[in-house]
Amino acid sequence: MLNEAISPEVAADSVSNILKTIFIPPCPAVVAALLVEARGDYVDFNKIIRLISGDLGLAASMMKTANSPIFALRNKVETVQKAAAVLGLKNILCIVNGLALKRSLTPNGVSMERFWERSNYHATVSTRLAHRVPGVKQEDAYTFGLFHDCGIPILMQRFPDYKETLVTANRSAKAVWETETERHGTDHVTVGAMLARNWHLPDLIVKAIRMHHNFEILPDDSSNVSDEVRAMTAVSLLADHLIARFLDVPDEAEWMAHGTAALNYLNFDEEELTDLQYDVEDDLNAIRLDRA
Repeated sequence: MLNEAISPEVAADSVSNILKTIFIPPCPAVVAALLVEARGDYVDFNKIIRLISGDLGLAASMMKTANSPIFALRNKVETVQKAAAVLGLKNILCIVNGLALKRSLTPNGVSMERFWERSNYHATVSTRLAHRVPGVKQEDAYTFGLFHDCGIPILMQRFPDYKETLVTANRSAKAVWETETERHGTDHVTVGAMLARNWHLPDLIVKAIRMHHNFEILPDDSSNVSDEVRAMTAVSLLADHLIARFLDVPDEAEWMAHGTAALNYLNFDEEELTDLQYDVEDDLNAIRLDRA
């Protein structure tokens, strides 16, 4: 049964007793203000710069990104204003969302560095794949890649044994969300989609988060799932595979069971997969060097 077969409202009601005990962070003030400004008929870039400049961590992240090898600037930017001009509004919003997400979803006393590193990798690889997937915008791929597993740290805060659940799910032939529901009465895609809606992310991102472990939609074009969501589901699985290769770790059970379906949906052959691996390694090595 497709996870999307249950509407977000029905799903929220059916697990209400569980979800009442889970804290879903509100959209941070800076993010909310920037989203309001970005969606206006006239974007006041000076106001955006003032909002960013008032947050030291956000300003530093913007400067770091603008000066990264991705933009290959001859001269490094030294002000928030110049960094904003280099990045543009869409990239600024991606950075804002990413930093706000990390701040809001870090459980007390739990190291989440590996999770945030993998989320960053996933966003980067998803963006790279969007170059080759018709109908998927790069900014949507980045946002989805960053937020796709945002329900995990929320559930980690609520359930002390949630890490054990992830280990079990990654080895099981069942869908991840099925194992989570059996053990905890809810799952990270439901919670993640609720957070995305709470943060006013685009409806496409909300639906993609909710569906990204439902791989039976890939060969089934008769489902009520949009092509964009199906494409992002395939991109997500392929991104996990490419990252596993980069990190030299075994593929998870999902790739073994549904990897061929993802490649077929994206119309990628083995030669293209090899080319993608080289491209991805360059991207991820740049991130690794930047973090060193």
